[in-house]
Formats: sequence, C-alpha cells, structure tokens
Amino acid sequence: MKQKLLFIACLFVLAGNLIAQKQINEGKVVMELTDITSPDPQTAQMMEMMKGSQTIINFNGEGHASKMSMMGGMVEVKTYVNNQSKMFDMLMDMMSQKFWIQSSLDDLAKDEEVKKSQNAKVEYDKGNTKKIMGYNCYAMTVTMPDNPDLKLTGYVTEDIKTDANIIQGMQAIKFAGFPIEYTLETPNVKMTMTAVEVKETVDATQLKAQTSGYTKMTMEEFKQKMGGMGGFGF
Repeated sequence: MKQKLLFIACLFVLAGNLIAQKQINEGKVVMELTDITSPDPQTAQMMEMMKGSQTIINFNGEGHASKMSMMGGMVEVKTYVNNQSKMFDMLMDMMSQKFWIQSSLDDLAKDEEVKKSQNAKVEYDKGNTKKIMGYNCYAMTVTMPDNPDLKLTGYVTEDIKTDANIIQGMQAIKFAGFPIEYTLETPNVKMTMTAVEVKETVDATQLKAQTSGYTKMTMEEFKQKMGGMGGFGF
C-alpha cells in the first residue's frame, strides 16, 4: 500500500514538472507594478498612486502589442510591432489628445537613446532560479555604461517565446528570455513589475493598431511636442 501511495505521489510530482516546462509561442501576459518606492517622501507619495498599474502584452509569431495605462487611465499608451513588415506603431491617448507615431524598426534603432541601451551589459545567473506563474525562471542583471545610476535586476523565462520588451529605456535589448519579473532602480526611485496573469491564447485583433481618430506624426515630431507639454519624452 505504501509503495502504491509513493508511486502515485511520484506521478503528481512528474505531472507538476511537465506542466512547469510547457512553452508558449502565443498568448497574453499581464504585468503589474507591484511595488514602487522612493527615498524622497514627497516623491514616494506621488509614486504610490501608480502602484497596481498594469501593462497587457499580446503576442504571436507575427508580432506583439502592449497596452499601458497611467495616471488612473488619463494616459494610455499602446505599442505594436509587426515582425513581417518590420514596422512599429505607437498610439498615445493623453487627456483626450490622440497621437499616432509610426516608424520602421530600422529607423527606430538609429535613435540615440536606443543606441545607448544597446551598450547595456546583461549578465545571467542560471544557478539563481525561481518559479513565477508556473514558469521556470533564472536571474538576470543589467547595467548601463551610459547610465551608471540605472540598474535592472529580475528573472527571465525561456518558456514564453516573444521578443516583447516593455522595460522603459531598454526596449532595444534582446534578453535570453521573457522578463517575467524585474526591478528598475535609480537613486530616486525603485519599481518592481511582476507577471500576474499568463494566458496561452491570444486575441489576434489586439495585435492590430486601430488608428482612427489619431493624429499621425513622426517620432521626432512627437518628441518635440511632448517636450513642450511637460517632458513626456521617448
């Protein structure tokens, strides 16, 4: 009887391991701002309002899209990357002002800030493992020679197959896996994003930009406009 129970227990363990090792090539990931702090009390109070903000990522073999809401929904940013056309679209809805920025991925790579992020040093520690949302993950650390005050630590999983990268200022970095949890730290703020939902199916309509009602402009025009409206720069 004991041998039978032991055999059944082993089956459950094996089944658990098989589930954890699954890989997905399309799906949906919801990342949530689970923690944000600052050594400055006034800044910390303002940042606390952002806690719980979510970014939704949809992806498949054709590309990926993300949707991020900020300031209680007053600002919404959607980005779309098409792997076949090599095009990037960003839709920003900011307090009833709607902007559509379109660029080729090649032109986007020429941006000075993007070039800086390409100099990032990425280190992985496969001995430091963790399970997040049932997926096997290992640790990573990113440092920026061009921005030594910025540090990124977190965990990636190779079982979620997408190039989607929502980490502000590091979008040009190709990680070894999907950053399913990460912490960005500067002298003024520390914030942690963690996956709170993973689905193995994707609504393909979420990968297509709905541009009706948006004013189209180049990335440079957008930067200039944002610079004159409080510094919403990219």
